Amino acid sequence: MDILDIKRYINNKTINFTELILNNYNRLGIDETDAVMLIKLQFLLNNNITFISSKQLSEMLSISTQTTSKRLKSLIEKGFIQMEIVEKQNGKQTESFNLDFLIESILKSGYERRSGNKETNNKTLESKLSKLFEEEFKKPLSVLDIQLITKWLNEDKYTYEEIKDALFDAVRARKLTIKYVDGILLRKDEKVDKKKYRNKTKISDLKKIWEE
Repeated sequence: MDILDIKRYINNKTINFTELILNNYNRLGIDETDAVMLIKLQFLLNNNITFISSKQLSEMLSISTQTTSKRLKSLIEKGFIQMEIVEKQNGKQTESFNLDFLIESILKSGYERRSGNKETNNKTLESKLSKLFEEEFKKPLSVLDIQLITKWLNEDKYTYEEIKDALFDAVRARKLTIKYVDGILLRKDEKVDKKKYRNKTKISDLKKIWEE
């Protein structure tokens, strides 16, 4: 979803701009007063008012015109309010503003938060899998063993269940090596998608001599 989609959803009220700001302003490094000011500015845009007047805006808030002016300047400097010169239908030019960068910042903030959560989740899964492998192999894993588990999660996008099932398949076959588990995962991939199998990094790329 890009900014044009978001703006369209905001305009047709599918996305509530007020909730969007109230749920994200803290991550953007602004306070409640700035948040309310941005909500009021969006209200003006919804009413096709694209010229900012500190006096007009202060009348919609509980702060003075001077404070409103300082706040506006700060938000403009941060890029959350962007100014531009537009030409009206009568040919005259006028100053206008938009909140595009603000919306982009919220989108980016949400993406980074999701990415961070995903990374944290993978770290947790890596720890759980490492412990499970050590319990089944009855020995500590090497650094390269752990790196391979990380690769399975982050690069190959195997799920916890897929890796666990491959481990138990290896245990049942009495082949207690990471190499054997990797082979099981690769063979499953080959059945589903031969192209994906060909493009995978071979275990030999980790430059370790594996022994059955």
